[in-house]
Amino acid sequence: MGGGGPTPSGTSRLLDRLTSAAVRAVGAEPMAELRGGRVEIAGRPMTLAVPHLVGDLTGAELFERRGVADALGLRIRHSDLDLHRRLTPIEPLERIVFDIAEQFRCEALAPLEWRGSIGNRDRAFERWNESAQVGRLIETGVGLLIFTVTQMLRQRLLGRATTERVDDLIETTRGNLARLIGHALAELPALITDQAAFAAPAREIARLVAEMAGDAAELRVDRADDRARLLIPIDWDAIDYELSGADGPSPAAPGTDSYRAFTTAHDRVTTGEALYRPRTLRSLRTRLNELQVAQTVSAARLALRLQALFAADTVDHWVGGFDSGRLDSSRLARLVVDPVGPIVYRRPLSRPAADTVVTFLVDTSGSMKVQRHESLAVLIDTLVRALEMAGVASEVLGFTTSTWSGGRSADDWRAAGAPGDPGRVADVLHIVYKSADQTWRQARMGLAAIFRTDHYREGVDGEAVRWATNRLAAREERRRVLVLVSDGLPMETATARLNPDGYLLDHLAAEWQRAATLVEVGAISLDHDLSAVLAPSVTVNLTGTLTVGTYSVLDTLFG
Repeated sequence: MGGGGPTPSGTSRLLDRLTSAAVRAVGAEPMAELRGGRVEIAGRPMTLAVPHLVGDLTGAELFERRGVADALGLRIRHSDLDLHRRLTPIEPLERIVFDIAEQFRCEALAPLEWRGSIGNRDRAFERWNESAQVGRLIETGVGLLIFTVTQMLRQRLLGRATTERVDDLIETTRGNLARLIGHALAELPALITDQAAFAAPAREIARLVAEMAGDAAELRVDRADDRARLLIPIDWDAIDYELSGADGPSPAAPGTDSYRAFTTAHDRVTTGEALYRPRTLRSLRTRLNELQVAQTVSAARLALRLQALFAADTVDHWVGGFDSGRLDSSRLARLVVDPVGPIVYRRPLSRPAADTVVTFLVDTSGSMKVQRHESLAVLIDTLVRALEMAGVASEVLGFTTSTWSGGRSADDWRAAGAPGDPGRVADVLHIVYKSADQTWRQARMGLAAIFRTDHYREGVDGEAVRWATNRLAAREERRRVLVLVSDGLPMETATARLNPDGYLLDHLAAEWQRAATLVEVGAISLDHDLSAVLAPSVTVNLTGTLTVGTYSVLDTLFG
């Protein structure tokens, strides 16, 4: 028998070996293997939920294999896998979108002179595009979302234009997504060399996409048939559940006593007016005024309700000429003139007076950038006007960070040798949109800054609560009220990554308890019920038109 070419099975094994060799070469990882469409490093499977790279390569063309191998190699080369595991969201659809973003970040770091690799990856991706269109991926709303956000991330990070056919498929979905995630998408290219910093806007994109998908997303990634339709590995349950901390209980996180900041050298307190140029603020104020006029709620009518809520009867002056009441010494002579029916008594004339100050502490983290930040600005601005009409002083504060993922504080931590359990490693930014001593008119431009979101980044809620409480406790008003406005639990990427689980949340809970001993407290929660941590609290929906019911939140909290 003469020696022929390799059998089909032999050809497949040869291609597997060649593909693995390409992954090792590009990834600079001698222990990498590609088996059955899954990458293993020293026998350990690599977490991967990127639809256009998963799946069995049996029967794939050589260029498709090489394109996938190059993409996977770049992922190994440029992604810290342990860091990625710690930063990856728990919710399944969020994990997929976050993984896609990280994949394109790694590919964006490939040298431009690697033209052959770029061509291989482009051809492999176009092949996936075709299979997604003729297959079942875009038959569902969630599938179309994944397909669309994949195209958007690739275009933004790799500069690859979509084809006319793809444009036709995703035009509407891309338009809707752009309004939702455009702000975070624009931040990604400048952060590709810093995996941790890149993760913050990438997580936000993932969260917003999952939020847009709604409840259907959870159903589809939990069913094997739908996972196949989304081109997600069928063995999803085997993919890295260590991400969610399912191995066991997380370490106890510290409260107020053990919470600390690694450094406060880069923390800032500024005003709303200092955030943007006067011309920008005037434009924002004009838009805010327009939205206020368009709403159906009258600040004057709201003021009457707030006056009844926060005001107490105070003696304004005394009126004489009554036959009962308190004896009026100035009228004692009448007893001589008319001893039978003397009108020698006086009564107090009372009026409602508010010896009260209300502080609104507004979460201005990145997740608030969704369209509701406009409704929030209208809500706060209207409440401030109404409180002023009711004779109640008010202060509006905000909290965020100066940059993503730590900033200079994290740099200082690394320069100090990266010690363990460093505490807060972020550059905190506290904002006074309106001080309690300002009138609404004086603070109009500062309040307008809430309407722009360039400064919305991450949140260290516990420290913000302490800051606001201390300012409030120093006021002279008899009644002092703190209202925290937030859309979720605290999240600052660098601090959360470098400290025990729940570090920021436990500190928030401790600071909230402390605040409650000094002032009256209440929380307005957007989207999520925070009553387990912040009590009392009320949840409101700002996605629609603001109504009288929306403005009743203070009655609910303090009535």
